[in-house]
Amino acid sequence: MIGCYVTGLLPRSTELIEKTRAYERGRISKKELDESFLEGTEIAVKAQLSTGLNYITDGMLRWQDLLRPFTESLKGVTVGSLTRWFNNNTFYKQPIITDDIEREKDVVGNVTYLDKLPKGLSWKAILPAPYTFVSLSGNHYYKDTAGFMFKFAEIINEEIKSLTEAGFSYIQLSDPALVHEPLTSKSKEDVLSLVKDALEVAVKGTSIKICLQTFFGDFLKILPEALDFPVDHLGIDLYGTNFEKLREYSFEKGVALGLVDSRNSLVEEPDELTEIAKEIIESIYCSNIGEVFICPNCDLDFLPWKRAKEKMKVVSSVTERLREEFS
Repeated sequence: MIGCYVTGLLPRSTELIEKTRAYERGRISKKELDESFLEGTEIAVKAQLSTGLNYITDGMLRWQDLLRPFTESLKGVTVGSLTRWFNNNTFYKQPIITDDIEREKDVVGNVTYLDKLPKGLSWKAILPAPYTFVSLSGNHYYKDTAGFMFKFAEIINEEIKSLTEAGFSYIQLSDPALVHEPLTSKSKEDVLSLVKDALEVAVKGTSIKICLQTFFGDFLKILPEALDFPVDHLGIDLYGTNFEKLREYSFEKGVALGLVDSRNSLVEEPDELTEIAKEIIESIYCSNIGEVFICPNCDLDFLPWKRAKEKMKVVSSVTERLREEFS
């Protein structure tokens, strides 16, 4: 199967941004703001459907950042100060861990417009991976990283099961922290072993397809160990990874190839991206080709809505061309 989807948050339209600002200044009511989010979600879903994406999200327009729903919902976590989101000119509010964290209610389900997701099609949910959540939090409670990571992995496991019951068929665990900073040869084995163990906790007893999506860094940093992670697909930011060296590895898992650059407003040429993807696919699969998804390398909310729609069309176009190539 060669498919496509978006990798994270979609940008808010100009109109929705204006409504949000108007609400913050007391110029419109909460009801008016909610109606604007509903309209924005309908537009985001329609855009994904019109470009033929295989898994649909609600656009995640209510998410302020990847961690925020968990920061605001989990017991034992308080909302910290604004912190730079990796090497981008955007920010997130840091989770501050003050006590043993507990999940008292659905987190993602409560910020997702489930009734706006198309019936009869496949839905995708996006969650922070354990390593990234722990790495970006201010820990004032747990004595060691492992204990914190395993506890959050248990929460993610509960979320995955709840989302499966709600009708989702694909889960993306976003893990930018895993590849952003270099791992020293001395620590790499220990860190990746801990990551693998935490992922096993996160996916235990689940049957849904799961992708570990990395971005903002070189995927080669976690190879070959990542090939044994307990997930179905591995997501690779091809703007942070040397794909010539990537071709030296042999994959059995599926891959999500981040071929479209969400941090650059330049719209890529589908022909060029198709050739790159074709070379990678033929190199990393020795015989049978695994499941392959074409996607943006990270969240499209770095771009204006109009440009994000154009990027989605490129993703779809590349996918169609690859299907023809490998048919």
